[in-house]
Amino acid sequence: MHGWMAPLCLVLCLALLITAFALLAIDAPEANVDLHRARVTRDEAMRDVLEEDLKTRIWLRRGLIAALFVAAFALGVGGFLSVGGSRR
Repeated sequence: MHGWMAPLCLVLCLALLITAFALLAIDAPEANVDLHRARVTRDEAMRDVLEEDLKTRIWLRRGLIAALFVAAFALGVGGFLSVGGSRR
Protein backbone atom coordinates (compact mmCIF):
# COMPACT_ATOMS: atom_id res chain seq x y z
CA MET A 1 0.00 0.00 0.00
CA HIS A 2 2.81 2.43 0.80
CA GLY A 3 4.40 1.80 -2.57
CA TRP A 4 1.84 3.90 -4.41
CA MET A 5 0.84 6.30 -1.62
CA ALA A 6 3.77 8.72 -1.98
CA PRO A 7 3.54 9.13 -5.77
CA LEU A 8 -0.24 9.54 -5.55
CA CYS A 9 0.09 12.28 -2.89
CA LEU A 10 2.73 14.10 -4.89
CA VAL A 11 0.74 13.91 -8.14
CA LEU A 12 -2.36 15.22 -6.36
CA CYS A 13 -0.24 17.97 -4.79
CA LEU A 14 0.97 19.00 -8.23
CA ALA A 15 -2.59 18.96 -9.62
CA LEU A 16 -3.82 21.15 -6.76
CA LEU A 17 -0.97 23.62 -7.26
CA ILE A 18 -1.69 23.85 -10.98
CA THR A 19 -5.38 24.47 -10.24
CA ALA A 20 -4.60 27.11 -7.60
CA PHE A 21 -2.22 29.01 -9.88
CA ALA A 22 -4.71 28.77 -12.75
CA LEU A 23 -7.36 30.36 -10.53
CA LEU A 24 -4.89 33.08 -9.56
CA ALA A 25 -4.25 33.79 -13.23
CA ILE A 26 -7.96 34.29 -13.88
CA ASP A 27 -9.30 37.72 -12.97
CA ALA A 28 -11.31 38.15 -9.79
CA PRO A 29 -15.09 38.47 -10.04
CA GLU A 30 -16.14 41.88 -11.27
CA ALA A 31 -19.29 43.92 -11.15
CA ASN A 32 -21.85 42.71 -13.65
CA VAL A 33 -24.23 44.74 -15.80
CA ASP A 34 -27.02 44.60 -13.22
CA LEU A 35 -24.79 46.19 -10.60
CA HIS A 36 -23.77 48.96 -12.99
CA ARG A 37 -27.41 49.51 -13.88
CA ALA A 38 -28.35 49.73 -10.19
CA ARG A 39 -25.58 52.27 -9.61
CA VAL A 40 -26.65 54.41 -12.57
CA THR A 41 -30.36 54.33 -11.70
CA ARG A 42 -29.52 54.93 -8.01
CA ASP A 43 -31.43 51.84 -6.90
CA GLU A 44 -29.86 51.60 -3.45
CA ALA A 45 -31.57 48.37 -2.37
CA MET A 46 -30.57 46.45 -5.49
CA ARG A 47 -27.08 47.95 -5.44
CA ASP A 48 -26.55 46.82 -1.84
CA VAL A 49 -27.72 43.29 -2.64
CA LEU A 50 -25.54 43.01 -5.74
CA GLU A 51 -22.48 44.48 -3.99
CA GLU A 52 -22.85 41.97 -1.16
CA ASP A 53 -23.13 39.19 -3.75
CA LEU A 54 -19.95 40.46 -5.40
CA LYS A 55 -18.13 40.57 -2.06
CA THR A 56 -19.30 37.03 -1.31
CA ARG A 57 -18.04 35.76 -4.67
CA ILE A 58 -14.67 37.45 -4.09
CA TRP A 59 -14.29 35.91 -0.61
CA LEU A 60 -15.36 32.47 -1.87
CA ARG A 61 -12.70 32.67 -4.58
CA ARG A 62 -10.05 33.67 -2.03
CA GLY A 63 -11.15 30.84 0.26
CA LEU A 64 -11.00 28.32 -2.56
CA ILE A 65 -7.51 29.41 -3.58
CA ALA A 66 -6.30 29.31 0.03
CA ALA A 67 -7.84 25.87 0.53
CA LEU A 68 -6.15 24.58 -2.62
CA PHE A 69 -2.74 25.81 -1.43
CA VAL A 70 -3.26 24.35 2.06
CA ALA A 71 -4.38 21.00 0.64
CA ALA A 72 -1.43 20.97 -1.76
CA PHE A 73 0.95 21.68 1.11
CA ALA A 74 -0.61 18.91 3.23
CA LEU A 75 -0.44 16.41 0.37
CA GLY A 76 3.14 17.40 -0.40
CA VAL A 77 4.21 16.95 3.20
CA GLY A 78 2.27 13.70 3.43
CA GLY A 79 3.81 12.45 0.22
CA PHE A 80 7.34 13.16 1.35
CA LEU A 81 6.72 11.70 4.80
CA SER A 82 5.25 8.52 3.36
CA VAL A 83 8.37 7.89 1.28
CA GLY A 84 10.05 5.09 3.15
CA GLY A 85 13.73 4.93 3.77
CA SER A 86 15.84 1.95 2.79
CA ARG A 87 14.35 -1.23 4.18
CA ARG A 88 16.74 -3.96 5.21
